[in-house]
Order: sequence, then C-alpha cells, then structure tokens
Amino acid sequence: MTIGERIRYVRNSKNITQSALADSIHISPSFMNRIESGSSMPSIDTVCAIADALHSSPQELLCDIFVYPDDTSVSERIKNIVEQLPAEKQQLVLETLEFLLPRLI
Repeated sequence: MTIGERIRYVRNSKNITQSALADSIHISPSFMNRIESGSSMPSIDTVCAIADALHSSPQELLCDIFVYPDDTSVSERIKNIVEQLPAEKQQLVLETLEFLLPRLI
C-alpha cells in the first residue's frame, strides 16, 4: 500500500472527506487528491499534519513504505529513518530516545 492509499484508507475509516481533510491542514483539495492518487509525494511536515488531522500517527501513515532487507539490523533501520528527517526532528527523536532509555534498561 502506498502512502496515498494509506492516507485514503485512514481518512475513509474516519468518515472524513478529502476536501475536509485538505481544508483542515490548509492545502488545496486538488493537492490532497494528488497525494492520495500517488502523483504527488507529501513532505514529512504534511504527513505529520495529515496524521494529526486524522487523529493518527505519522508512523501509521508511513508504515507500508519502509521495506528493509531481512538482514538489516534494527539500529540500521532506525538510523535510516532518522536520517530522512530534518535536523530539528532528528533532535526530537534523540531526546525521546534519551527519555525512554532508563525505562527500557
């Protein structure tokens, strides 16, 4: 499932129209349509805004687009994901991990 298909699926499951979703995150309905149809790729900020508007998480919307070989370690997968984020989001991930670390040990 592509990210656009996942967004459409979650949006439909919550009975939200494409136009209402677009309006709630201040993008045009035509851009929302292009995202869902796969002809445009949303930025990470747009994915986060869509997830927030759908009362979902970015991870839920992105879960199908990350495919890793079976031999990729968890730490390498985390590194690959984090490297795709802007610096301020990377910092947020780092702070979250540092917060969780004592609870996981």
